[in-house]
Amino acid sequence: MLNGFPVLNRIVESFAKLPGVGEKTALKYALWFVEHKNESLILSKYLDVLSNDIKLCKRCRCITVNSDGVCDICKDETRDKSTICVVENMENFFAIESSSVYNGLYYILGGFNSSLYGVDTEKTGLKNLIDRVFNEGIREVILVISSTIEGDFTTQYIKEKLKSRNVNITRIAYGIPVGVNVNFIDKTTLIEAFKSRRAV
Repeated sequence: MLNGFPVLNRIVESFAKLPGVGEKTALKYALWFVEHKNESLILSKYLDVLSNDIKLCKRCRCITVNSDGVCDICKDETRDKSTICVVENMENFFAIESSSVYNGLYYILGGFNSSLYGVDTEKTGLKNLIDRVFNEGIREVILVISSTIEGDFTTQYIKEKLKSRNVNITRIAYGIPVGVNVNFIDKTTLIEAFKSRRAV
């Protein structure tokens, strides 16, 4: 900590809470904003929007600023309404969406279903996912879930809950190493993974 600079210390502490940001990098960020007042004001404005206006989509759990709580992707009539891609988190969502490999609906889990890890179906939103599949005429559920203990528990849970429905449950596979996060997969590999998805 820097003696005599309590405000700067608090800013450094805030930046250091960001993933992958240590104390030295946090200090560098803080000092950069001190020297770039306009950028500081712009960031402040968008952080205010982030805090007050952005919420989770009621259908897919992505972010939205729409007053009805439904994101633009869920509202997009050009998208394939018969498929739903289930991802672990928003980073996975943005990785897939930016690759243009998929044009259906999404559902963001935000966690896993595993009693070993104390995560229940309400917290992960799995109940809402199952309800959507039942109520919206979904014909294929594409799982973009890591091959980990938690991921496999979640996959089996979804498969069990949907076994009474005429729904294809697939998981992207080709070219995705076991345990690797989809965020770190290049676009070409991701495209091939979607093309070569397999039943679970």
